[in-house]
Amino acid sequence: MLSDLIESELPYLRRYARAVVGSQEVGDQLVSSMIETRLLPQVAAGNTDFDRTWLYKSLDAVLAEPVEASRADDILVKMGAVERRALLLASVEAFAVEDIAVILDMTVPEVERALGDAEASLMKALATRVLIIEDEAMIAAHLSEIVASLGHTPVAFATTHADAVAKARQETFGLILADIRLADGSSGVDAVQDIRKTWNGPVIFITAYPESLLTGEGQEPVFLIPTPFRAELVKAVISQALIGRH
Repeated sequence: MLSDLIESELPYLRRYARAVVGSQEVGDQLVSSMIETRLLPQVAAGNTDFDRTWLYKSLDAVLAEPVEASRADDILVKMGAVERRALLLASVEAFAVEDIAVILDMTVPEVERALGDAEASLMKALATRVLIIEDEAMIAAHLSEIVASLGHTPVAFATTHADAVAKARQETFGLILADIRLADGSSGVDAVQDIRKTWNGPVIFITAYPESLLTGEGQEPVFLIPTPFRAELVKAVISQALIGRH
């Protein structure tokens, strides 16, 4: 049923919309608009033959015009909104190229070119210093390798709330990767809140339970990586977070 499909996919639809527009509030509003203006009329008409690809195609139709009109900074002009959406659908939402072609109304070769162009542009345009807040040494090392492979510089590692705040005072950085639960039982969310008192930049949270932070209620993270994570997903989310910085 469509209601079951929407319920299971809603956290991820919000994730996609938020990442495309770089805003929790606007992204959630666009998801709600999609449900009201595109899905509910289908239900009223008695249509029931829907799948995940169709759901994202409906959302992308709502996202396309605001994205093109409102995000005209240098990086996005170079990469383009279609390229960005293709990259998110492939790397974050794990759609196959063929499904992305359906969602974006493109051919498969066009999607492949868009993905290649997006990755090349991001490698050139986005470079920053990264604070990694993670208490598992192997995960921190893996994140460091991914960060470096994108041309960024991991400048500090922290394993607790207090350690993270101290490192943030000592270093300059443009991005934070933060685990939710830290070594001494403290919270990565709390650590970031304290760091944000004197720093304003993108934060990507890492958690084994992303659904718990994507309820649509209160202030929620714009960028979220579920664990265990894929390197491709981390790369895509890092790049998208940094786009929002410019």
